[in-house]
Amino acid sequence: MRGIIKANKDEWSLSVADLPVPELGNGDVLVKIRAAGVCYTDVTILKNKYIGRKPVPIPIILGHEGAGEIVEVGPGVSESRVGERVALEPIGGCGSCYQCLTGNKNLCSSWDHIGITRDGTFAEYISLPSSQAHAISKGVDFSVAAVAEPFGLVVRSLEKARMMLGENVAIVGPGAIGLMHLLAFRAAGASKVIMLGLEKDRKRFTAAEAAGADHCIAADKENAAEAVMEYTGGNGADIVIETASSPKATSLAFELAGPHGRVILFGLYPEAVFSPVNMLRKAVTAFGDVGQLTRHFIQGLRIMESGMLDFSPVLDARFSFEDAGKALESSMSGDVTKVVFLD
Repeated sequence: MRGIIKANKDEWSLSVADLPVPELGNGDVLVKIRAAGVCYTDVTILKNKYIGRKPVPIPIILGHEGAGEIVEVGPGVSESRVGERVALEPIGGCGSCYQCLTGNKNLCSSWDHIGITRDGTFAEYISLPSSQAHAISKGVDFSVAAVAEPFGLVVRSLEKARMMLGENVAIVGPGAIGLMHLLAFRAAGASKVIMLGLEKDRKRFTAAEAAGADHCIAADKENAAEAVMEYTGGNGADIVIETASSPKATSLAFELAGPHGRVILFGLYPEAVFSPVNMLRKAVTAFGDVGQLTRHFIQGLRIMESGMLDFSPVLDARFSFEDAGKALESSMSGDVTKVVFLD
């Protein structure tokens, strides 16, 4: 089978290789990949910038977003699952530690994560535990189901933020995660949704407007905090989602939040500066988390199956596995929002 791998420990050691079809263990299913999404984490692994709970085994098949069809089952799995259309949940816990036993497998220190600790979705086939392959209806396109993992993070944000109908939302970062937050919070009843980025993000601003953004702000061309205050009638944002993966975005997120605002942080960087006084005086609450729980993934699939959200402004670049280098470079360019490999 074909697979996109990080071949060695050299930076950007990307290769499309001929690989054996993975074997099945007890409780596993073999999935024929029909679509797989590219995440910034894939790029950081290629660039040797990823720092996780475990070392990334090299070589490794990249990718942790995917959807496809079950073509074979291992011992302990019903043959009735063969032929199921499925979306793939990437995280598995050890099942026996305190965090797993209390329902927080995303915080398991020994977690297993496809595309990071084991072979991932950038291949024709993947083997994984059957419990992580969730059935999807025929009405959900494989390219949409492939981004169920990042969309599950959006569901997690909805749960954390507990948005009231009519509240204002500011999203820092017009990438795929930012745009999926825009779709979800708009559908959930936000009064205004404001997208913030940089001047270089103009193409992504166009996608944000297509997805329902009320205003787009280039934070390097105007005073973003003043602009958000103006657009919200001097109140500031009730909810701020920071997805820009920039230390400056953290500081900005707390500036954008209004009284009793909720700030949800996604940026994966080691240090950032913000004002505790500013946070305290406005009674702001901040949320940090990693990965997601199965309930978020399944709820995300329910939303996808409902058809209430149009993901087309997000899924704007499609490539074959043979174009792996071009696809990953495109994902870093800022010209596209979300790259998806299609079989």
